[in-house]
Amino acid sequence: MGIPDEHFGKVWPVHVDGLIALLTRLRVAFDGDLDAALIMAVIGSAALPRGRLPDDLSFEAFQKMERRDAFYTPLNSLSIAQITGIPRETARRKLAAMAKRGWIMKDEAGFWHIHPDGAQELEPMTRYSIEYLNRLASALG
Repeated sequence: MGIPDEHFGKVWPVHVDGLIALLTRLRVAFDGDLDAALIMAVIGSAALPRGRLPDDLSFEAFQKMERRDAFYTPLNSLSIAQITGIPRETARRKLAAMAKRGWIMKDEAGFWHIHPDGAQELEPMTRYSIEYLNRLASALG
């Protein structure tokens, strides 16, 4: 499955415009540090691993989930550095800064999680991402 050639002119501009707007908003939210935004995305993806969530799970239902442990993929600093390609010490420094900001937290086993305060503070970015995906889905029709 892919974008048929005849739809490229309809889909590509929607994607590029949405991506530019998303990156611009992320840049502002993360004080210009898109590497930190990437790290946060990786930590967030650990709570939503592909293939282990119900297809019909809504964002609102996810937010209300009491126990997400059944879905969570544990990630430590080294794993995050390897996934992102960000040097390990740089990733550790950015993780520490985001933890200090209250956006993420490390558990007893050394695995990183999104802190509820961070999820709440960055919820506008999540909602904008969903809007971007909806516009892209409409363009794909």
